[in-house]
Amino acid sequence: MTEKNYSFIVTIVFDNKCVQNGFLPDFGFSALVFNNFTNNFLLFDTGGNGNILVSNIKKAAVDISEIKKVIISHNHHDHLGGLEVIYTLNPNIEIYSPYDFSSYKRFFPEAKIHSISELTEIEKNIFISGHLGGGFMKEQALFLKTKADRFVILVGCSHPGLENFIMKAKKKNDIKAVIGGFHGFQKFSYLEGIDTIGACHCTQYINEIKTRFPNQFKKICVGDSLKF
Repeated sequence: MTEKNYSFIVTIVFDNKCVQNGFLPDFGFSALVFNNFTNNFLLFDTGGNGNILVSNIKKAAVDISEIKKVIISHNHHDHLGGLEVIYTLNPNIEIYSPYDFSSYKRFFPEAKIHSISELTEIEKNIFISGHLGGGFMKEQALFLKTKADRFVILVGCSHPGLENFIMKAKKKNDIKAVIGGFHGFQKFSYLEGIDTIGACHCTQYINEIKTRFPNQFKKICVGDSLKF
């Protein structure tokens, strides 16, 4: 899983659309990221069921203790429901939330909690977008900067509009891929020029995206590993 000719390896460990043999499906989203620049594992979102999440991570041949950071896109159960189990197995983990960290600190007292509002590099070539939206619907994405200076965008549900995450990323770098839940996103022109379009989870218009971008569209299944 740690081939050095790639910048990142993104393994889907929680989703409800499609599943590879030996993995378990459920409603929610989570992606395990291996950063070849730092040799660290990070987890983007935690799905809705901790036991299923842990089973899928172990099936991907990764120990929970190897995960250094967890990034939560937004405060919905299908994206943070597995965090309690991850914390129980790895209490020294760092957690990045788009919300006031005081509530997280009550539930995860031994973890290092971070609340980031602006684009921030949290380790080499991995950036949190900073939250978009407001109130309960604040949401953040993860930008992975490859050796070719292109971003791979990981999104949870894109409630503030996928186009807004895309525009924010484009201010810094070209975009190679976007993966995750697109929700009701229909501004398809924003996907033009992106090599890999991995629409999954809550995406309402998957068929329309696949039809419009047949060469760029990538079917996303639990257990898939995407290398960038």
